[in-house]
Amino acid sequence: MLSILLAFIVIALVTYLSLKPLINNLFYSVPHEPEYIHSYIPYIGFGFEMFKDPIGFIGSLHAKYGKAFVIYLTSKRWVYLSDEQTYLKALKSSDLSIDKFFMDFLANALDVSRQSVTDEGLHHIQMKQFHRYLAGDDLNILNKRVYDSLIESMKLDAKIIQDDQIKTANLFDLFGELLLYAGAEGLYGHSFVTEQRNTSPNFFKLFQEFEQAFKLSVFRIPFRSILYKSTFQNRLEFVKRFSSLQLNNGESKLINSTEKLYRSDKYKHLFTQYDIGALQATALFAGVANTAPLSCWAVVDLLLHPEALEAVKQELKEKIPSSSSELIYEKETLANLKILESCIHESIRRVFNIISVREAIRNTTIECFDKTKIGLRKGDVLIYSGFIKHFDPNLFGPNPYEYEYDRFVKKINQPTVPSIMLFGCGTHMCPGRFWAINEIKILVALIIQHMDIQFINMTEKDKDECRKKLPYDYSKFVASGGPKKGYKHKFDIKYSYKNFDME
Repeated sequence: MLSILLAFIVIALVTYLSLKPLINNLFYSVPHEPEYIHSYIPYIGFGFEMFKDPIGFIGSLHAKYGKAFVIYLTSKRWVYLSDEQTYLKALKSSDLSIDKFFMDFLANALDVSRQSVTDEGLHHIQMKQFHRYLAGDDLNILNKRVYDSLIESMKLDAKIIQDDQIKTANLFDLFGELLLYAGAEGLYGHSFVTEQRNTSPNFFKLFQEFEQAFKLSVFRIPFRSILYKSTFQNRLEFVKRFSSLQLNNGESKLINSTEKLYRSDKYKHLFTQYDIGALQATALFAGVANTAPLSCWAVVDLLLHPEALEAVKQELKEKIPSSSSELIYEKETLANLKILESCIHESIRRVFNIISVREAIRNTTIECFDKTKIGLRKGDVLIYSGFIKHFDPNLFGPNPYEYEYDRFVKKINQPTVPSIMLFGCGTHMCPGRFWAINEIKILVALIIQHMDIQFINMTEKDKDECRKKLPYDYSKFVASGGPKKGYKHKFDIKYSYKNFDME
């Protein structure tokens, strides 16, 4: 009898969740709503399609339903809009906010107390800190720390390799770990990184578990702490590494200021020890979760396109000659590496499913440039999919996926280079965008200057397929992905070092 009752409850719950969007449409719809596309899969909605190939899936829906449509995902309405001009105009509306979306996102992703991320005064101060300490002289310091850490890591690795010998690794694991430690040194200082290198469990493995827990919590997967018990235990271990940071121990001004803010008399009542550790760990997550895999894809594209690799090598020789005292991390040098920057932008364009989001804080209507209207309900998430633009044949030719390493280098008699969206848009663009692109430039440049790399398991057929389309893993969703399932071994490499003074 009990089993029958439980089965009835489950069936009723699943039925309700499946029909809830349709019921809401009857009672809460507003004028001029875009067409709603229903999925009978409860809660997850079109999640499987989104995780598999969001670019192809969303692109196909725009082709079928036009510039705007609505889908449900994790019991929330997502309104997709492909009209860039209308979206940029909508950003000026006081009826739309990124802060509400971002605060809810963090609270869900980290399982922190909501008061620790929803205080408006605290949020305003933090945003000012991000913009202040991720630019100017403080950015130069971060760049140098990243450079120093990468050089140190490479030299430590090179010492393990005997003369004329090579080493094997997975490209994404090797450079992902290098950039993790480099980002950590930039933010938390050399002493912190030295401690993490010598502490078990492995810092990189814990970071990967933190990222997995982040995704599971964002989508509020039911019973996640039970089904993924070890993942959440490892997340807690990772957070503990940041819960009691020692101030004035080489950390960046950004971390110093946020730690003092969290523990100040005015705001300390908002935080538990876990909250502080989780938010500080998230600063590192934000700093490398995208840049590490995107750096790797940039390297992959260079290895697959010899003409691009030679062009970057030549640029590095010209811009940083051996007789020069200039170093890669200096902002003037980084700014002059136009070909390298173009290669990086082209690789990111080909894989990254970048979006810009705003949440409607009240029922509202957007007027489009063509005079049509789009109605939004309170709580609707408005999404502009930058990745749709990045594959527009009108902007990037009949084969927009084709890799052109100098696409973003301004040519003679060319008024502008193609426009792409890498770090959001409007007044809320990512405040760490300058550091992010510098991290990628520094890592890729050092790899080219100091490493010889060959793929171990990639056949010529595999290389041709990768040139046509990289096997990118879209399932991470909240961060950039590496190779999709079944392809990671294709990116195993053998490598050696060169041009290093080992003294």
